[in-house]
Amino acid sequence: NSMPADSLASVVGELQGVLSKDVSNAVAQERSLLSERRRVFHRLHRQRRRRRGAAHAAAQESPPTFLVLGFVTNPRTPKTREWIRQTVLVPAAEVGAPALIRFVVGKRGLSPRDVQQLDEERRRVGKDDFAVVDASDFNEAGGIYSCIDKLFAWFRHAPVAYPGASFYAKADDDSFVDVARLASFLRPAAGLPRVYGGYLQYDSFVTEEWRHCGWSAGPVGAAHARRHGCPKERRVYGPFPFVVGALTVMGGDLGGWFASSPHVAGLVEKGRATQGRPQHWDCGYSDVTLGYALGSANLSLSLLSVSDAMRDATYGAMDASRFVVSHHLRSQQMFEREAARAKAQPAWSPLLGECEAWPAVRAEAGGASAELQAAMRTFECCQQWKLCRLGPAAK
Repeated sequence: NSMPADSLASVVGELQGVLSKDVSNAVAQERSLLSERRRVFHRLHRQRRRRRGAAHAAAQESPPTFLVLGFVTNPRTPKTREWIRQTVLVPAAEVGAPALIRFVVGKRGLSPRDVQQLDEERRRVGKDDFAVVDASDFNEAGGIYSCIDKLFAWFRHAPVAYPGASFYAKADDDSFVDVARLASFLRPAAGLPRVYGGYLQYDSFVTEEWRHCGWSAGPVGAAHARRHGCPKERRVYGPFPFVVGALTVMGGDLGGWFASSPHVAGLVEKGRATQGRPQHWDCGYSDVTLGYALGSANLSLSLLSVSDAMRDATYGAMDASRFVVSHHLRSQQMFEREAARAKAQPAWSPLLGECEAWPAVRAEAGGASAELQAAMRTFECCQQWKLCRLGPAAK
């Protein structure tokens, strides 16, 4: 039997309605998917742009991969920083020295006025050349802990904040540093493992009192001072080498270790716990304490002596005529004088001597050979260390 024409037309109409509805739904779903794809695309595009912007900002902050230098400074001495900017930072930028330079201040112990003045200084300079580290500063106990706290905090902060540098360094803010020459000077030492370098001296340390007890300019004198100048009834570590505050240099690998070391973190925690006690970690022994931290770490180092390339206005033994650092400068005129003296230096090249195993060192700061070797054996810290000398090549 055939379907009546009017019924057939009705069924066809119903089918067309269903198909039209299905097509409309499919079109709407496709449009919705396309719209969602566009939203996802634009969201991902914005995220990529933000990531590229963040990466660009990080690249602007990250070091030029060779040297990161921090001047440990008092937030209340803006004139000193201006002297350093004019005689150190500006010349370094003019010659494109491969270095990132920061003024190191502590975020704890800043008064509201200190914070305001630092913000005003940033605006006046037109950039932020400060590194604010997790350390106490001048408004806390008159600053008697601040320089040692900032010293340790800087070397823990810098390798994390500015990764990838070959060297991390610290200078006092009474030091003139010829940054371009310092970078060139350190190049021959870039391949040495775990460099700890500067102007070498030697000492022992009364660990419970956070003070030294056996300083000497050389290892023979330090061994003698340890035996005869340190208290017998106290726990004493030493002798060990350390470098003076004019300039302290760590290789990138040593800096990375220092930043993450439980040994260093424990020492810092213990030192900070003494603040407020009669016997506490102290700015007066900050460089010695850093040497103690490295000496007691059971770590092999390349001890880099750069004694022949440093000057000091008050310490006659530091009197290099070809130099990268000049220390204990007290005025704008002194900074400008040393900057002019550095600029007037004839060109010279660095020379890295053969690194000697610690027990076999032949000569350092005098002493007969047998006496020197006997003294070197008293340095329990350093039997796996090597002593390397870096200085200007002979004229």
